[in-house]
Amino acid sequence: MRSSNASAEHQRRTRALGGSSLSGASFGGASLGGASLAACALALTLAVTGPTGHAQDDGRGHGEAALDALLARFAAVPGMRCRFREEKRIALLSAPVVSEGTLDYAAPGWLARRVTRPAPQLVLIGDGQLRMRDASGHVETLDLAAQPVVRSFVDTFSLLFSGSRAALERTYRVQYAPDAAGTGWTLTLTPKVAPLDRFLAEIRFEGEATTLRRMVMREVSSDVTTTTFEDVDVAHRFSDAERARVFSLR
Repeated sequence: MRSSNASAEHQRRTRALGGSSLSGASFGGASLGGASLAACALALTLAVTGPTGHAQDDGRGHGEAALDALLARFAAVPGMRCRFREEKRIALLSAPVVSEGTLDYAAPGWLARRVTRPAPQLVLIGDGQLRMRDASGHVETLDLAAQPVVRSFVDTFSLLFSGSRAALERTYRVQYAPDAAGTGWTLTLTPKVAPLDRFLAEIRFEGEATTLRRMVMREVSSDVTTTTFEDVDVAHRFSDAERARVFSLR
Protein backbone atom coordinates (compact mmCIF):
# COMPACT_ATOMS: atom_id res chain seq x y z
CA MET A 1 0.00 0.00 0.00
CA ARG A 2 2.83 2.38 0.89
CA SER A 3 4.51 1.70 -2.46
CA SER A 4 1.24 2.35 -4.28
CA ASN A 5 0.73 5.63 -2.43
CA ALA A 6 4.29 6.71 -3.22
CA SER A 7 3.79 5.87 -6.88
CA ALA A 8 0.55 7.86 -7.02
CA GLU A 9 2.23 10.83 -5.34
CA HIS A 10 5.10 10.65 -7.83
CA GLN A 11 2.63 10.68 -10.74
CA ARG A 12 0.77 13.68 -9.27
CA ARG A 13 4.08 15.50 -8.80
CA THR A 14 5.12 14.78 -12.37
CA ARG A 15 1.79 16.05 -13.76
CA ALA A 16 1.87 19.16 -11.58
CA LEU A 17 5.42 20.12 -12.47
CA GLY A 18 4.76 19.51 -16.14
CA GLY A 19 1.66 21.66 -16.35
CA SER A 20 1.04 25.04 -17.90
CA SER A 21 0.64 27.14 -14.75
CA LEU A 22 3.37 29.40 -13.45
CA SER A 23 4.36 26.68 -11.02
CA GLY A 24 4.51 24.10 -13.77
CA ALA A 25 7.31 23.09 -16.03
CA SER A 26 10.90 23.06 -14.98
CA PHE A 27 11.82 22.56 -18.61
CA GLY A 28 9.95 22.81 -21.87
CA GLY A 29 6.76 24.16 -20.26
CA ALA A 30 5.19 27.54 -19.74
CA SER A 31 7.29 29.07 -17.06
CA LEU A 32 8.58 27.79 -13.74
CA GLY A 33 12.22 28.51 -14.47
CA GLY A 34 11.69 31.88 -16.12
CA ALA A 35 8.68 33.19 -14.25
CA SER A 36 10.01 32.14 -10.86
CA LEU A 37 13.39 33.68 -11.65
CA ALA A 38 11.91 36.92 -12.89
CA ALA A 39 9.52 37.14 -9.93
CA CYS A 40 12.41 36.62 -7.53
CA ALA A 41 14.34 39.28 -9.40
CA LEU A 42 11.45 41.67 -8.84
CA ALA A 43 11.70 40.84 -5.16
CA LEU A 44 15.42 41.49 -5.18
CA THR A 45 14.88 44.96 -6.60
CA LEU A 46 12.83 45.84 -3.53
CA ALA A 47 15.83 45.06 -1.36
CA VAL A 48 17.61 48.07 -2.83
CA THR A 49 15.90 50.29 -0.29
CA GLY A 50 12.63 48.64 0.62
CA PRO A 51 9.63 50.96 0.77
CA THR A 52 9.53 52.59 4.19
CA GLY A 53 6.94 54.32 6.28
CA HIS A 54 9.26 57.31 6.70
CA ALA A 55 8.80 58.86 3.27
CA GLN A 56 7.63 62.45 3.31
CA ASP A 57 3.94 62.94 2.58
CA ASP A 58 3.77 65.12 -0.54
CA GLY A 59 -0.04 65.27 -0.60
CA ARG A 60 -0.47 61.91 -2.31
CA GLY A 61 0.10 59.77 0.78
CA HIS A 62 3.08 57.97 2.32
CA GLY A 63 2.61 54.88 0.14
CA GLU A 64 2.86 56.67 -3.19
CA ALA A 65 5.77 58.82 -2.06
CA ALA A 66 7.63 55.75 -0.75
CA LEU A 67 7.06 53.88 -4.00
CA ASP A 68 8.29 56.82 -6.08
CA ALA A 69 11.41 57.07 -3.93
CA LEU A 70 12.04 53.35 -4.36
CA LEU A 71 11.66 53.42 -8.14
CA ALA A 72 13.95 56.42 -8.40
CA ARG A 73 16.84 54.35 -7.02
CA PHE A 74 16.52 51.26 -9.19
CA ALA A 75 18.41 52.57 -12.20
CA ALA A 76 21.59 53.00 -10.14
CA VAL A 77 21.76 49.36 -9.01
CA PRO A 78 24.92 47.75 -10.42
CA GLY A 79 24.14 44.19 -9.36
CA MET A 80 22.56 42.02 -6.68
CA ARG A 81 22.89 38.57 -5.20
CA CYS A 82 21.32 36.57 -2.37
CA ARG A 83 20.38 33.15 -1.09
CA PHE A 84 16.77 31.98 -1.29
CA ARG A 85 14.43 29.29 -0.04
CA GLU A 86 11.36 28.64 -2.17
CA GLU A 87 8.30 26.64 -1.13
CA LYS A 88 5.71 25.84 -3.80
CA ARG A 89 2.30 24.58 -2.73
CA ILE A 90 0.70 22.98 -5.78
CA ALA A 91 -2.91 21.83 -5.72
CA LEU A 92 -2.15 18.35 -7.12
CA LEU A 93 0.55 17.61 -4.51
CA SER A 94 0.06 16.56 -0.91
CA ALA A 95 3.33 18.17 0.22
CA PRO A 96 5.07 21.42 -0.84
CA VAL A 97 7.98 21.41 -3.28
CA VAL A 98 10.95 23.06 -1.54
CA SER A 99 14.10 24.35 -3.22
CA GLU A 100 17.10 26.38 -2.12
CA GLY A 101 19.80 28.21 -4.01
CA THR A 102 21.19 31.58 -5.07
CA LEU A 103 20.02 34.49 -7.22
CA ASP A 104 22.22 36.93 -9.15
CA TYR A 105 21.43 40.07 -11.14
CA ALA A 106 23.79 42.22 -13.21
CA ALA A 107 22.78 45.34 -15.11
CA PRO A 108 21.42 45.68 -17.69
CA GLY A 109 19.12 42.72 -17.28
CA TRP A 110 21.13 39.53 -16.69
CA LEU A 111 19.48 37.14 -14.22
CA ALA A 112 20.70 33.80 -12.87
CA ARG A 113 18.84 31.38 -10.59
CA ARG A 114 20.88 28.45 -9.28
CA VAL A 115 19.07 25.73 -7.36
CA THR A 116 21.36 23.72 -5.09
CA ARG A 117 18.68 21.61 -3.34
CA PRO A 118 17.01 19.21 -3.91
CA ALA A 119 18.72 18.85 -7.32
CA PRO A 120 21.05 21.19 -9.22
CA GLN A 121 19.33 23.43 -11.75
CA LEU A 122 20.37 26.65 -13.49
CA VAL A 123 18.14 29.19 -15.23
CA LEU A 124 19.61 32.21 -17.04
CA ILE A 125 17.85 35.18 -18.61
CA GLY A 126 19.70 37.60 -20.89
CA ASP A 127 19.97 38.76 -24.49
CA GLY A 128 16.29 37.99 -25.08
CA GLN A 129 16.71 34.32 -24.20
CA LEU A 130 15.92 31.98 -21.34
CA ARG A 131 18.42 29.15 -20.99
CA MET A 132 18.00 26.21 -18.62
CA ARG A 133 20.25 23.36 -17.50
CA ASP A 134 18.95 20.49 -15.39
CA ALA A 135 20.74 18.08 -13.06
CA SER A 136 21.59 15.73 -15.92
CA GLY A 137 23.31 18.53 -17.84
CA HIS A 138 20.56 18.82 -20.47
CA VAL A 139 20.34 22.38 -21.81
CA GLU A 140 17.29 24.05 -23.33
CA THR A 141 17.13 27.53 -24.86
CA LEU A 142 13.86 29.44 -25.23
CA ASP A 143 13.18 32.63 -27.17
CA LEU A 144 11.39 34.97 -24.74
CA ALA A 145 9.36 36.37 -27.62
CA ALA A 146 7.68 32.95 -27.80
CA GLN A 147 7.03 32.82 -24.02
CA PRO A 148 4.53 35.65 -23.35
CA VAL A 149 4.02 34.96 -19.63
CA VAL A 150 7.73 34.80 -18.86
CA ARG A 151 8.33 37.78 -21.13
CA SER A 152 5.76 39.77 -19.17
CA PHE A 153 7.69 39.13 -15.96
CA VAL A 154 10.98 40.10 -17.57
CA ASP A 155 9.43 43.24 -19.02
CA THR A 156 8.12 44.17 -15.57
CA PHE A 157 11.61 43.75 -14.16
CA SER A 158 12.89 46.12 -16.86
CA LEU A 159 10.13 48.61 -16.02
CA LEU A 160 11.13 48.63 -12.36
CA PHE A 161 14.72 49.42 -13.24
CA SER A 162 13.63 52.15 -15.64
CA GLY A 163 12.08 53.94 -12.66
CA SER A 164 8.81 54.47 -14.54
CA ARG A 165 5.93 54.12 -12.13
CA ALA A 166 3.41 55.04 -14.83
CA ALA A 167 4.64 52.20 -17.05
CA LEU A 168 4.51 49.75 -14.13
CA GLU A 169 0.94 50.78 -13.34
CA ARG A 170 -0.14 50.09 -16.90
CA THR A 171 0.50 46.41 -16.19
CA TYR A 172 -0.19 46.12 -12.45
CA ARG A 173 -2.40 47.59 -9.79
CA VAL A 174 0.20 48.67 -7.23
CA GLN A 175 -0.68 48.73 -3.53
CA TYR A 176 1.73 49.74 -0.74
CA ALA A 177 0.78 49.36 2.94
CA PRO A 178 2.99 50.15 5.97
CA ASP A 179 2.23 48.42 9.24
CA ALA A 180 1.02 50.23 12.34
CA ALA A 181 4.56 50.53 13.72
CA GLY A 182 5.78 52.16 10.53
CA THR A 183 8.72 49.76 10.06
CA GLY A 184 7.10 46.78 8.33
CA TRP A 185 5.51 47.06 4.91
CA THR A 186 3.74 45.13 2.17
CA LEU A 187 3.84 45.87 -1.55
CA THR A 188 1.31 44.02 -3.73
CA LEU A 189 1.33 43.85 -7.54
CA THR A 190 -1.92 42.63 -9.13
CA PRO A 191 -1.80 42.16 -12.93
CA LYS A 192 -4.34 44.10 -14.98
CA VAL A 193 -3.52 42.90 -18.50
CA ALA A 194 -3.13 39.67 -20.48
CA PRO A 195 -1.42 37.29 -20.48
CA LEU A 196 -0.38 37.72 -16.85
CA ASP A 197 -3.91 38.11 -15.48
CA ARG A 198 -4.83 34.66 -16.83
CA PHE A 199 -2.15 32.98 -14.71
CA LEU A 200 -1.11 35.30 -11.88
CA ALA A 201 -3.46 36.55 -9.15
CA GLU A 202 -0.88 38.67 -7.32
CA ILE A 203 2.70 39.00 -6.12
CA ARG A 204 3.09 40.23 -2.54
CA PHE A 205 6.40 41.49 -1.14
CA GLU A 206 6.91 41.80 2.62
CA GLY A 207 9.70 43.56 4.43
CA GLU A 208 10.84 45.46 7.46
CA ALA A 209 12.59 48.83 7.30
CA THR A 210 15.02 48.49 4.38
CA THR A 211 15.13 44.67 4.31
CA LEU A 212 13.08 42.43 2.05
CA ARG A 213 11.97 39.34 3.94
CA ARG A 214 9.52 37.39 1.81
CA MET A 215 7.76 37.18 -1.54
CA VAL A 216 4.45 35.36 -2.04
CA MET A 217 3.28 34.62 -5.60
CA ARG A 218 -0.34 33.46 -5.81
CA GLU A 219 -1.59 32.03 -9.08
CA VAL A 220 -5.10 31.96 -10.52
CA SER A 221 -4.92 28.16 -10.17
CA SER A 222 -4.56 28.65 -6.37
CA ASP A 223 -0.95 27.41 -6.43
CA VAL A 224 1.19 29.51 -4.08
CA THR A 225 4.96 30.06 -4.13
CA THR A 226 6.59 31.58 -1.04
CA THR A 227 10.22 32.71 -1.26
CA THR A 228 12.33 33.92 1.65
CA PHE A 229 15.64 35.75 1.19
CA GLU A 230 18.90 35.83 3.13
CA ASP A 231 22.32 37.47 2.75
CA VAL A 232 21.00 40.02 0.26
CA ASP A 233 23.75 42.14 -1.33
CA VAL A 234 22.15 44.97 -3.32
CA ALA A 235 25.35 46.75 -4.32
CA HIS A 236 27.34 43.90 -5.84
CA ARG A 237 29.68 44.83 -8.68
CA PHE A 238 30.61 41.89 -10.87
CA SER A 239 34.10 41.83 -12.32
CA ASP A 240 34.36 40.81 -15.97
CA ALA A 241 35.63 37.38 -14.94
CA GLU A 242 32.87 36.92 -12.35
CA ARG A 243 30.19 38.03 -14.78
CA ALA A 244 31.44 35.54 -17.38
CA ARG A 245 31.36 32.75 -14.79
CA VAL A 246 28.07 33.52 -13.07
CA PHE A 247 25.98 34.23 -16.18
CA SER A 248 27.09 31.20 -18.14
CA LEU A 249 25.89 27.60 -18.45
CA ARG A 250 29.46 26.34 -18.25
